[in-house]
Order: sequence, then structure tokens, then C-alpha cells
Amino acid sequence: MAIGDTDWYGVEDYWTFNRELIWSESLVDSSARAAEKVFSLLGMKRGQSLLDLACGFGRHSVEFSRLGLRVTGVDINGPLIEEASETARSMGLDTRFVQRDMRDFREPESYDHIIMMFNSFGYFHDPGDDVRVLENCCGSLVPGGSLLISITGREILGRHLRTGRNRSWREEKGRIVLEEIEVNDEWDWMTTSWKVIDGSSRTEWQYGMRIYGKDEIVDLLEGCGFTGARTMGRLDGTPYGSDAVALMVLAGKPAE
Repeated sequence: MAIGDTDWYGVEDYWTFNRELIWSESLVDSSARAAEKVFSLLGMKRGQSLLDLACGFGRHSVEFSRLGLRVTGVDINGPLIEEASETARSMGLDTRFVQRDMRDFREPESYDHIIMMFNSFGYFHDPGDDVRVLENCCGSLVPGGSLLISITGREILGRHLRTGRNRSWREEKGRIVLEEIEVNDEWDWMTTSWKVIDGSSRTEWQYGMRIYGKDEIVDLLEGCGFTGARTMGRLDGTPYGSDAVALMVLAGKPAE
């Protein structure tokens, strides 16, 4: 199945078919430790409320619930939300999961913290939609609440990619994945194409992501009502620099 790079996030089959390519076993296994680090980084306290936007199958949501937070996970994908809900029930957790487009989700002053992990921000071709998401986040936070975003920043991508087409291949679980990443001249959008070969079958997928640099996303957050934005390269709070594994931005909603 081939899909365009501007609507991929809403295609259920994309997430189902490519699950092991998107979420490796080691990545899933690291979810509990990542939640513990975020809990410490944001100064979370048991009983506080957390919104996990683009939560997928809830791998972080359930871990935060286990740490004593009141968690709501939101994702556009119905089957992933159903799986997350079943996982929480099987663990005896009361994590709340909601199927919704993040552009339309706002619950005024309902959350102490909001997280968007693992490149869960920048899906939309219209940059105004990213603004809409951040404005919803600011509106959904209580005064003094915090937002954490983790993406792959322009500075990190620049170490590995060049303008135009970048091709590679790898083997994953017995499947051959031919990957092409095309970065536009402005370095604000990249389109990734996968050709997945499994025996005699071949499937093609395509998705797009907006590219943000450090200063750009800080300015964007400030324009949407956030203050005190701090950039980091790791969940232990290491400043964003040449050894960063991700661009992580922690910002707050002003206290009344």
C-alpha cells in the first residue's frame, strides 16, 4: 500500500504493518526507564495529571500510570488506542485512552504535564497545524504546568543527511527495507519512503515530517504562550549539543 507523505499518520495499516520497524524491541524495552527519567526531569509528583499526546499503543502511558500519575493517552489511531486500553486493564491500571486528532484535543486547565515523545510532533504539512497543537497544549495545562517535546532536530539530521535524496537499506526481522529520505532545499521538511520486501511480496510506504531546529522550536513555543524553554540532548538533562541523541524541549505555562 502506498500512501502520501501528508496523511500517513491517520492510516491504520501503516502502524500495524510497520510496527516492528517503528518500535524496535530495544526501544519498547526502554520505555519504563524513559518514563522514570522524564518523571525526574519534570519534577513530577504522584497524583499529578499527565497527557501523553500521540501515545501510540501506550508504552509510556502505562509506565507513568505505574509511577502514580493520572494519565490520559491520546492518539488518532483506533487499533493502537484499543491495544493501549487492553494493556492498561491487564496491568490493573486505570489509564484513560482517547482516540482523537491532536489538532482537536483540548481540555482546559486539566493537566500538570504534557509530553510528546519519540518524534510525535511535526506530522502536519501545514505549519499552522503545529501551532494549533501547541496552543491546545498550553490551553490544556494548568498554570505553571510543563510541556516536554522530543524530536530529531535539524542539527542532528544534518550530521547524517544531505539536501536531496539519501538512500540506504537494512534487514529487519527477515525483511529487506529499502529506505529513501528526501530533504527539501529549505531543510524544513523530509519525506521518507520505505520499500519493504518480505519474500515475494513488496509493500511501499511514505511519510513526511517537519524539521525543526533548536532556536526555531523555542521561538514557536514562546509564540504559543510558553515560557522558559530549555533545550536538552538527553533525558538526563544534558544540554543540547553535538552529542545529542534528540532535541528535547522543556517549557512551561506561566503561573497565574
